[in-house]
Amino acid sequence: MGSEKERGYALVLVLFMILLLTILGTAVVSSTLGGATRAETRENDVQSLHLAEKTLNEAASFLVTKYNGREDIAPEELSQLMQAGIDELQRLTTSTDLPGASGRITDVTTEQVSVGEQTSYKLNLTAEAVVNGVTRRLTQQVTIGAYPDFLNYAFGSENNVIINGAAYGMGNIYAGRDFLIDNTAKYIYNNDPNKTKDTKYPFFNGNIFIQNMDSIKVLDKITGNYQPYSRTDLTLQQILGVDNSKIQLRDQKKFISINVAESFIDKAEEATNVDRNSIKAAVDYALAHSGEEGRFNNLAAVLKKGSGVTATSGPPAKPTLPTDLDDTAAMDAYNEALKEYDAYFVQFNSFTNTVLFNGDLKLDGLDYKSLIFTDSAKQDNHKWLIVNGDLTISNYSSDPLVVKANILVTGNVFISDSVQVDSTIFTLGSTTIEDAQIKGVQTEKGERKQLIMISKGPVLVNKVDSFNNDYGTYNPESNPNILDAFFYTDEDAELYGVGSIFWLRGGFFSKGDLTINAVLGKATDGGSDIIFDARLQNTIPFNESRFIINYDYDFFENQYEGLPRVKKLSVIVGKKQLLFSPVLKK
Repeated sequence: MGSEKERGYALVLVLFMILLLTILGTAVVSSTLGGATRAETRENDVQSLHLAEKTLNEAASFLVTKYNGREDIAPEELSQLMQAGIDELQRLTTSTDLPGASGRITDVTTEQVSVGEQTSYKLNLTAEAVVNGVTRRLTQQVTIGAYPDFLNYAFGSENNVIINGAAYGMGNIYAGRDFLIDNTAKYIYNNDPNKTKDTKYPFFNGNIFIQNMDSIKVLDKITGNYQPYSRTDLTLQQILGVDNSKIQLRDQKKFISINVAESFIDKAEEATNVDRNSIKAAVDYALAHSGEEGRFNNLAAVLKKGSGVTATSGPPAKPTLPTDLDDTAAMDAYNEALKEYDAYFVQFNSFTNTVLFNGDLKLDGLDYKSLIFTDSAKQDNHKWLIVNGDLTISNYSSDPLVVKANILVTGNVFISDSVQVDSTIFTLGSTTIEDAQIKGVQTEKGERKQLIMISKGPVLVNKVDSFNNDYGTYNPESNPNILDAFFYTDEDAELYGVGSIFWLRGGFFSKGDLTINAVLGKATDGGSDIIFDARLQNTIPFNESRFIINYDYDFFENQYEGLPRVKKLSVIVGKKQLLFSPVLKK
């Protein structure tokens, strides 16, 4: 009996083991099959996303080919061309070798915007790609209008772009001639211009537009000369952080540039309705007589005659409190004068017409607590503040100094301290940004409108958070060290992220050479020289670079009414956005 029980137990145990192994085997097979299915679905998901991106890229290339550089097109002709282009876009299909795959433009919505005689279009493209039942949809905004090319780039130059050290760029870059690269930052310290610091090569996240592949050159440390990177042992990934797919060729002859003085004249005409030829004659005279005192007075006299222009040369004299407070007549006169004095500054909170300010204007946050044009005046009616002199924006108050106005300046512009700016500023002089915190203005809808600074003269960004080592890493939503601005200059520009921090959410473009010097990590004033981060430069991540530019796609739409315009059409391509999560086949 004992042996029979043992045989029975053994049989039950064997059957249990068989069942257990069967379950485990089934689970393993099921997991394997499920993993293969998930891997296949994930692969299809990635491929469909890439195919949707390719579809949008082909659509953007089609628009660039069809419209970019077209000259003097009448609004009605542009309207007809736009409709023809949209019809072609909706027939566009993307070729692919993937089986069971397709990509096409499923929707194109348009918005027409007219500013004076200029008409532009905003196209919202929706691309759909399907790979073996997995669907991805992406959307992208493309603006077609008479706007200059520099607005497309995080930074660049119509001439040479020279990068010395570990600059970090997020957005597209343009070099109209050569793109010169070195991994040694150069800087000036205590009037010594021969200081250097070995660091990393720069790193970019975006497309790089150049003239030809030999335009990208690397400094040879032995000869001291630049040579095409293709003749060295270095790769694009090593010197720029990108692969070949990010390199685009764009002929400089097709670059749509601006003339700051001519753009200034255009905006002055728009703001005052004065005959353009009269404005141009006055501006040309002033520019031809550089250094002559009062050279812009004739321009002020011409603009003053414009329709709806309010002219001022500053506040009335501030009244003095009478010595005899019991003198009723004197006190009444004082209170009346004080009321007039205060009223002058109050009007700066809600201008509705173009204002011509004769003389230097200093917005200090104390008397001038703000400079605000109403939304309808700034956006719809194209009213401007015209400063016949220098403009200084320096906030000496603990309260925010808000500037919400488009401004034309005949002299120089100086900005420092903490300011909130929603403005496009044109200056016929130079621009200096010194120890400034420039933030965009938040609208009631949660939008952030910022500064676009267009300067005929040089732009100097100086001592922005010099030797500040509490900056953490680049975070555009919370870090006060980041400037919300886009800068343009007709001249050469040299920018430094060595002792100071140059962090920009916007862009920087020059008509002349653009030179950038940058290191990584901390920097301390050492008396005789800068003391750099104790960590090795090649171990510090790029989000701790002291020079970072992050291109802001929103500035174009947010400062639309103030942007310069040219005679040629341009195509400005916005960022791609995922419309929704992938649809998976069942």
